[in-house]
Amino acid sequence: MDSGKVHDDLLARHQAGDPAAFDLLVKEMAPRLKGFFQRQGSEAATAEDLTQNVFVRVLKSLDRYQPSGQMEAYFLRIARNLWIDHQRRAARFHRVEDASEEVDQRPGPELEVQQRDRAARVRSALADLDPAVRELLELAILQRLPYKEVAELLQIPIGTVKSRVFYALRKLREELRVLEDEA
Repeated sequence: MDSGKVHDDLLARHQAGDPAAFDLLVKEMAPRLKGFFQRQGSEAATAEDLTQNVFVRVLKSLDRYQPSGQMEAYFLRIARNLWIDHQRRAARFHRVEDASEEVDQRPGPELEVQQRDRAARVRSALADLDPAVRELLELAILQRLPYKEVAELLQIPIGTVKSRVFYALRKLREELRVLEDEA
């Protein structure tokens, strides 16, 4: 169920009066949206709220929705705009969110500890990146949007997207190597 067309069909079905279709869409997209907000630096509770707000905005604009085969980009565009609004409000009130994600607290074997340590190093390396670069990697790599859609979403040329992703991944790999050596 990774295809944008599946999402388009679900939202179109909901438009046609099938409430179960929207429930399926929420089940599919909510974890991705929450992850997007957390990787941008949001706390888990705030990420939940922002994710819910994405769906509220989708429902409010449902009468204007036109299926285009780019449902994931549609949701991520709304999420991105909400994040920008959230950051602006936070800056206006001089609040700074804790950029750390909650770590799963289940007790487990040594492998689980190693995975958490590695995840912390990845989060640290991502946090050191410029927010615009972090957003670019989120869309192109983590959300797996085609470069063309990323270019449209960020309103930059596709060649710029490709170049920035290449150099951002190189910098992230170097940063991870440094963090691995320090560990």
